[in-house]
Amino acid sequence: MLLRRVLTVSLLSILSVAKAQNLPWHLGASQKNEAYAPSAINTSHIKPGPHQIVVAVIDSGVIASHPSLNGQLLPGYDMLSAPNNLRGGRSTNFAPDERDARCGQRLISGAFRTHGTEVASLIAANGENGVHGVNPNAKVLPIRLFGACNMSRTDLLDAIAWAAGLPVAGAQDNPYPANIINMSIAGGLPVCGADLQRLINRVVEKNIFVIAAAGNNFHKPLPEPANCQGVISVGALDAENRIEVYSALDVRTTLYAPGGGKRLESDAYWSVNKLMVATYDLDFLGNERAAALQRGVGTSFAAPVVAGFISLWLSHHPNKHPADLSREFSNFLRQVEQTPKCPDCIPKGLAANSRLVQP
Repeated sequence: MLLRRVLTVSLLSILSVAKAQNLPWHLGASQKNEAYAPSAINTSHIKPGPHQIVVAVIDSGVIASHPSLNGQLLPGYDMLSAPNNLRGGRSTNFAPDERDARCGQRLISGAFRTHGTEVASLIAANGENGVHGVNPNAKVLPIRLFGACNMSRTDLLDAIAWAAGLPVAGAQDNPYPANIINMSIAGGLPVCGADLQRLINRVVEKNIFVIAAAGNNFHKPLPEPANCQGVISVGALDAENRIEVYSALDVRTTLYAPGGGKRLESDAYWSVNKLMVATYDLDFLGNERAAALQRGVGTSFAAPVVAGFISLWLSHHPNKHPADLSREFSNFLRQVEQTPKCPDCIPKGLAANSRLVQP
């Protein structure tokens, strides 16, 4: 009897919180007069414009059947080549490896399997089950780059090229070239390689925005691809506008965005300090099921928040180019709490206002 009462009270508490705040904290308050998390991007009252924006998600693949991504995905591509592709080679099947897939002795983790799905949901989720993308009218172009096996540098270069609509030998042409490319990956060379920089230059010359996670390297400098010129590098903030301890820390970091972390010592609704994502979890019988969970933590999740923000901006101003970014985005930058670990850093975050939609 006591257990039933405790469960009932707990359930009512959860429902009360959900009713009070039906949008994820990183988007801002549900009502204009409500308090919002200090690092929220405040897009909750900004409707997408009339122009559909394509955001390529170069990642572990996307599970297309998730309800929160219903209607949000374009035909994508699996760019992982043999022998690293357990399916034998490249194809139009952009789904991740199966949960129990092995590459030699290496077992793919559940986090790797669902990573691309979670990233995509932060950009363009349709609101089902409480998962809201920054721009639900954006279309996600899924490109699989890694799985149980490691990726190659050639696969990375080809994935970026294909996303941009450039020809890739042996691959079908991309009928939906991206306006924005999101790469929630990090850990390449400490200096941008000449091959990658040449390709980024070509992509940016096509007026495509390239976004990359700064990396979860605990305040070390930016690795590839975030350290390449022309890339919008994104570090991670907690809900209270502080740079997370795991985030890369570098004067070259373009922006910081909500990336979440450990629970905060606060009674505010954003103290959970994790991002709501569309994902997959296991039930009591060990079967995989679609889920919506507050578990997004990392620069991997801060990057798609910025990708969604830029896609929202482009949906109102489709002719804007990467060259417009520094001039136009000064309207939407906010100060981020500085850290003594990088005295030369002047970190900036994002916060939307009416100028996002004005001509």
